[in-house]
Amino acid sequence: FVERKLFTLNMGHCVTAYLGNIAGHKTIREAIEDPAIRSEVKQAMEESGEVLINRYGFERVKHAAYIEKILGRFANPYLVDEVDRVGRQPIRKLGPNDRLIKPLLGTIEYGVANGTLLKGVAAALKYTNDSDPQAVELQASLQDVGVKKTLAHYTGLNENSKEIQQIEALYA
Repeated sequence: FVERKLFTLNMGHCVTAYLGNIAGHKTIREAIEDPAIRSEVKQAMEESGEVLINRYGFERVKHAAYIEKILGRFANPYLVDEVDRVGRQPIRKLGPNDRLIKPLLGTIEYGVANGTLLKGVAAALKYTNDSDPQAVELQASLQDVGVKKTLAHYTGLNENSKEIQQIEALYA
């Protein structure tokens, strides 16, 4: 259940923030009310959910209901959550045991779809915030050594992996 929270709520929150940032949204609610973003966040949650279903035997119908519950929380008009607050510290969030890469590693392990998770990682690389030291460091690394080496350094993924190649193409 700890991984379910990480793979669903935390990952979905993060992907909502990064896609919302690219689209110019200021809050998580604005971002999740964008039909294109909502669709992609839900798809990313379904991809990470396949890992949970395979690994822990979660019931597919119950997990789908959990995803809908989380999406509803993101849209709650009484919770004003800034995209910049949720998106900050992108290097930590790109770590091998955190909300973006750990579910991605699970999709690789189980051979399940991960295209939208890859898009979420690419979106994280686009996050800029001059008041966030990690965002500044991440952007500097992208400028200095490029997408592949930056991803390999922060995520632990193999620089020559098909996943890094796909993320690089999505980033471009």
